[in-house]
Parts: sequence; structure tokens; C-alpha cells
Amino acid sequence: MEQLKQQSSGTDWTVEEECDLCRITYSIYSNFPPMPHAQALNAETGEFFPFDRVRKMKSGYAMAEALGYAWACNCRRRKAAPALTSSDWTHDEQYTLKDGDGRIMRDTYYTVRLPSGSLVHGVTDGLGRTKRYKTNGAQSIYVYLGHREEA
Repeated sequence: MEQLKQQSSGTDWTVEEECDLCRITYSIYSNFPPMPHAQALNAETGEFFPFDRVRKMKSGYAMAEALGYAWACNCRRRKAAPALTSSDWTHDEQYTLKDGDGRIMRDTYYTVRLPSGSLVHGVTDGLGRTKRYKTNGAQSIYVYLGHREEA
């Protein structure tokens, strides 16, 4: 890795081992022209904020942190984020039901069998979508057309 000068609180400092993520992030965003009405998105939180705030930051790490991907940084002796397994994730899914010809099935009764075995009844919306269903980790759920009685 190469040495890179960036500013911090108005004074220059040298980062001996700036990772590529931080270096490239800084080189891209620090050169943008002012855009007072533009919005940036934090990928972790889903929140929008003024883009010019990112452009004015003094380090690539600060920019990556504001944009929600600083977890991928591996410079300045930061520990990498622990690897996640599928059991660490909460799955939150919504399904669009379509018939054999690919047509959306609007206002259609359906039943979902959750991993616990319980049945949940619903009706698709105007776009053929079910309600959202959450599971802890990668688990199977089953969607049936119509309503099924509990066994």
C-alpha cells in the first residue's frame, strides 16, 4: 500500500497504510463538485442525508462510514467485521404470485406454512404480493394457493 495524505481537522496527517477502499472512496467523493440539493444514502441504515456532507469529509474512512460500508475497511489496524453465517441473518421476504403464463395473481387467497408449522392466511395485493414473512436464518416457508385448514 502506498502513503496517502489526507486532511484531518485542518491539519495534514499521513496514513502509511490506507486501504484501497478508503483511498478510492476519498479520491472519488472529494473531487465531486458542490451539489447542494443532492442526497446520499447510508447503505446500512437506509437513511438519506445531504451529499455535500460526504464531499467535505477529510478522509476516505469517514466517507465510507457515512455511506454505510466502513465495515469493509481493513486499514489502520481496524478489525474486519466478523464473518456472518446464514444463521446470523434475519430473512424478511415478500413474494409475488404469478400463474403459469407469468401473469400476476391479484387479490388471490393464499396460505403460508411457516417453519414453526403454523399456517397464515392472506390475500395478495393489487400487484400480486404477499405480506412480508420473517425467519431467523435461512429457513423454508411454503406458499399454497387458496386457504388450507390446519391439520
